[in-house]
Amino acid sequence: MSSKKGGFWRGLGWFLGICLALELVLRLFGYGNFVEYKPDARLLWVPEAGRDKRTPINKELITINDQGFRYPTDIGPKQPNQFRIFTFGDSVTMGWGVNDKSTYSAVLEERLNASGCNRQFQVIDAGVNAYPNSLVRERLKTVLESGYQPDLVVLAYSFNTGGESMIHLQGAARQKILKGVAMKSMLRHSALYDFLIEGVLRDLAYYRFRELLTHGTWDTQKDKPDDPVDQFSAGLQDTYDDAVAHHVPVVLLDLGSDDESSDLHPYQQAMIDFAKKNNVPIVNMIDAWKSVDRKPLFMDHVHPTEVGHAQIGDALTQVVRNTGVYEAACTPVVASAGKSEPAK
Repeated sequence: MSSKKGGFWRGLGWFLGICLALELVLRLFGYGNFVEYKPDARLLWVPEAGRDKRTPINKELITINDQGFRYPTDIGPKQPNQFRIFTFGDSVTMGWGVNDKSTYSAVLEERLNASGCNRQFQVIDAGVNAYPNSLVRERLKTVLESGYQPDLVVLAYSFNTGGESMIHLQGAARQKILKGVAMKSMLRHSALYDFLIEGVLRDLAYYRFRELLTHGTWDTQKDKPDDPVDQFSAGLQDTYDDAVAHHVPVVLLDLGSDDESSDLHPYQQAMIDFAKKNNVPIVNMIDAWKSVDRKPLFMDHVHPTEVGHAQIGDALTQVVRNTGVYEAACTPVVASAGKSEPAK
């Protein structure tokens, strides 16, 4: 009996030793340092601050400032010469699998600062992985209500349409989501978890685990019908009205996927219709990519590569530079002496 017990403890010791060795080795390859999220009473989850985190795919550097945005510095009081833009969306906007300098937000900031306008442009990435459109819009509202003073906001389409109703959860259902967020962040401290669950077994286990935490089911194929398109349009109108009330112009961004043969999702079409009806500037990447080779543009079915992000950033630059708020900020003003000087 004692020999069996001794064998058990020796085996357990070997197992723990091997796990510890694997943990240390995997950390050398960027595991155990993925971006984490913290529970938020209003937004359910927001990125946790971290200056040396890595993306789960490609292990690229991802910097989350102290305010929870993907931006290299904290956002202080806006200076007189600054022009501040916030971008809102899901993992595409946040920059799934690309480094800090390659997101379309970073590209937009670089292009605008090289445009010849005597302004310092800040383009702050407020995208959050797995956010449905409803939470994207809610985060936009939190920025409007804050002291960040955006001059313009970009509202991107989210592909996570199955989770639109999460924003309405109350009581125990909402607490379950918040507890799940805390649990996932705790597990992400482990390189072994990152490697096995979010890496090797991502399709087999990770998405099932996420479904269990968010929807209470282990079945990733369970039918989750989207909210009616009228509800999506009403949410878009409400957010737009809120931005207008805060005197902040909106640019819409309708994102496409790697499948040019697929029909538009009703929400994508609703965004196009809304832009036309309300005369809102829109960047339509669905049309822009309709007849091009998409292989260099996507790393999977929806997430753009660096090349894809660069093209989105370029398209946004053209639209932003044609907005009235950009022209007002960058058009020279007439000095009192009768000479023109750049806007400051």
